[in-house]
Amino acid sequence: MDAMLMPELHVGRAASVGPLTVFPVWTGAVPPAGLVTGRAARVSVAEREGSPVVGELVITNAGMKPMLLLEGELLEGGWQHRVLQHDLVLAPGCALVAAVACVEAGRWDGGAGHRRAARRASPSVRGALNLAPVEGRQQAVWARVAQYDSAFGPSATSSYLDHLDQLENPDASDDRADLLAEARAVRPLPGQRGVLVGFAGQPVLLELFPSTSALGSHLPALLTGMLLDAVARGIPAEMTPGRRARRLVGRLDGLTARADRGIDAGLATSFAADTADTVVRGVGIGDRWAHLTVLNRRHQLLEVA
Repeated sequence: MDAMLMPELHVGRAASVGPLTVFPVWTGAVPPAGLVTGRAARVSVAEREGSPVVGELVITNAGMKPMLLLEGELLEGGWQHRVLQHDLVLAPGCALVAAVACVEAGRWDGGAGHRRAARRASPSVRGALNLAPVEGRQQAVWARVAQYDSAFGPSATSSYLDHLDQLENPDASDDRADLLAEARAVRPLPGQRGVLVGFAGQPVLLELFPSTSALGSHLPALLTGMLLDAVARGIPAEMTPGRRARRLVGRLDGLTARADRGIDAGLATSFAADTADTVVRGVGIGDRWAHLTVLNRRHQLLEVA
């Protein structure tokens, strides 16, 4: 497939999660079958053999089913923490050299192996991955991580993971503990396969998954990454109106995403579409979307200088 139309999407009634507004999204689009994702995916991640490369890691599917990994997933350890730059689908037993970006500018040493807990980077970091020019992408990611150093206090190695760990392990008396518990308690509704999240009164992003269970496995990490941005910015809670969420979805009507043959997405094909208002990224197998991300390029969290 060289092109994919946007699937038909239906936005439901929102719920508040601290400063976030979370909308359920449904679709009638038929997904690929049999994909494993989230923590259920058995993944081996390693540095390039012989000489590690900042922008590359070797990812192997150690399971028995095709595996879906998502743009923005954090790959922890190795010579430095990294973040996956694009979605990919790997067949069982297959390996792929994947494009990654560093989220720990102050370290270049350690072991060859990485940990993967299916955690996701924040929208701020993902904005740098998707909106910054390719030649300036790594610098843009480091600049976003440095903003957390300014907000929360410096990390010894300017590590995004240090700040995420602090958010995920707060003191019981910390207000952030309640926010985190609220985010982790969110569950998909029956048949729900997507989520649209707003912050500061405007929609930030929409993601569509291959199943309700796949959405459920990624939703806590997705919302936690957004909370990190919310806490860092210190912006008061403001509901995102439903009309704005539906307007973002309406802008996708009739939009065609084109295959990006320069990206190795394994079993899948990588697709992209950019407009004045949105950035669309995802992967498809045949004529079916396996995962889809829509970013509101006008949102303050995603601005790239």
